[in-house]
Amino acid sequence: MHESIIMEAGLSLNEARIYETLVKTGNSSANTLSSKTNISRSNVYDAIARLCKRGLATELFIKKRKYYAPSHPRRLFELLEEKKERINSVISGLTKQYEGNKTTEQAYVHHGIEAYKNYMFDILEKKAPYYCIGGKGMWFDPRLKYFRLQYDRQRGNTQIPYHHIFDEEMKKQTRLPLKFPKNKFKFLPKKYCSKLTIEFFGDEVVIYTGEDFGKLKDEPTVFVIKSKEIAEGFKKIYEFFWDHL
Repeated sequence: MHESIIMEAGLSLNEARIYETLVKTGNSSANTLSSKTNISRSNVYDAIARLCKRGLATELFIKKRKYYAPSHPRRLFELLEEKKERINSVISGLTKQYEGNKTTEQAYVHHGIEAYKNYMFDILEKKAPYYCIGGKGMWFDPRLKYFRLQYDRQRGNTQIPYHHIFDEEMKKQTRLPLKFPKNKFKFLPKKYCSKLTIEFFGDEVVIYTGEDFGKLKDEPTVFVIKSKEIAEGFKKIYEFFWDHL
């Protein structure tokens, strides 16, 4: 069953289950749908009415009996596009409110793998030079495989310079940093390596720890500080390290 994926188009569990059953069985009565989905008839009628309203099903009358037919699955994509258009219609206003409410300095704590992805896209949005101290190749985390491909495609369209001071372990694990576009890098001696990674760009400083090379924690905690002065301070520290490595 693909009901959990179908629900991403905005359908409820009952709607997704009934729609998938319709696609598999073709024209069906409410009794048949109830039997095949283990959903009560009253709930089937409610869900099928919503499916018809969304354009995912239609009513048919065959020999004076009511049946329901599924619409083409491409309608699911159309529903997603419609949601996207509705969101786009308010993005401009929300963005102005969001930026208007920004304070000079802010600090956040985010949890989970999505927190890592979010700040990575902040790098592309700010288009400011990026710096990293204690880099451990976290983009090799298996959970970031498809995100990494998407990010690299977008990064390729930017002129953002990247500056890394990697942990020495990077030398042993991969030669990829040597091919990293627009990247300058050096390595911290093993004596000064730790689990800590510090990244900064524009007015943002991001701090987190990892388990090992190329592996974020199961539920990473990402600390984000937004402060021009703090970011500039870290840049001075970076320059000191760079000059002495």
